[in-house]
Amino acid sequence: MAYYIGIDGGGTKTNAVLADEKGNILSQAISGASNPNAVGEQELSQVFQTLFLKLDNEGKTPLKNVKWVYAGIAGSANPANRTLLESILSKLLPHATVFVEPDAVCALYSGTYGGAGIVQIAGTGSITYGMNEAGDQGRVGGWGYLFGDEGSGYAIGRAGVTEALKSVDGRGEPTILLEMLYEHFQVSQAQELIKKVYNAKQPKTIIAPLSRIVFQAYGQEDVVAQAILQQAAKDITSQIMALYRTLFTGDEKTEVVLCGGVFQEKAVMPVLLKNYLENIPLTLVQPEFPPVAGSLIGAYKQATIQVSRNMLEQIKNTQ
Repeated sequence: MAYYIGIDGGGTKTNAVLADEKGNILSQAISGASNPNAVGEQELSQVFQTLFLKLDNEGKTPLKNVKWVYAGIAGSANPANRTLLESILSKLLPHATVFVEPDAVCALYSGTYGGAGIVQIAGTGSITYGMNEAGDQGRVGGWGYLFGDEGSGYAIGRAGVTEALKSVDGRGEPTILLEMLYEHFQVSQAQELIKKVYNAKQPKTIIAPLSRIVFQAYGQEDVVAQAILQQAAKDITSQIMALYRTLFTGDEKTEVVLCGGVFQEKAVMPVLLKNYLENIPLTLVQPEFPPVAGSLIGAYKQATIQVSRNMLEQIKNTQ
């Protein structure tokens, strides 16, 4: 029996699934970070060794039967990184055909099931990635929190703090964000709030989760929070449209897969985006599968196996 492996790797952890040709997931595994920009070659090799040892499941799903490996790894857009990853994976699984792509492809396939389209990722950071029917790929954004990440959790959280502090100065609208932030940080003054953020080892990790407070204030009809999320939606719309114009024709129907924490509340950001994208032939999709399932679909695609609805149901039921 032939096996197929899908891998989704990033700067924090690496997920993998092993399945048969019918979409039955036979084993799953999690290991450490696998972004070559953050992890050296020796550590990368160890991460994948650990991953495959778990997938082997003490011989119950022997890796010698693996025929295709599709790995979506953060940092692999760099040709040197991709070559390194392919070399490591091929040495560990010499009987398999290995294919490495950027991790955004996994996220795309989790919603398009291997088809063309655009994926908008908005978590701590943000990036827009796409691929057309000809296989041409492109990206917009993804320049990090210092120079980009518009529409991300970080951008929304930062805007929430900024507008709250403007209200303290008397140069911004009154907003419930201020008291909500005070409560979150267990402080009573703006100076104490700022100290909490600036004293953090990685302020970005403190600021990005504050986006949840902005969403809460939005739900309470706070006009400042509403303006912040409307601007975030405009920024994301701008990124999507820039990539759409680059990769697709003006009237080409295209799916846009929405991934990341910013889209978790389906009644907020997806609705705002839909309004801004009105009259554009784009369909917003919130995927039923995690990115690692998108990688598995990528493995099937490379093996020229048509992913049927029955296979998708099997993946869903056994993941």
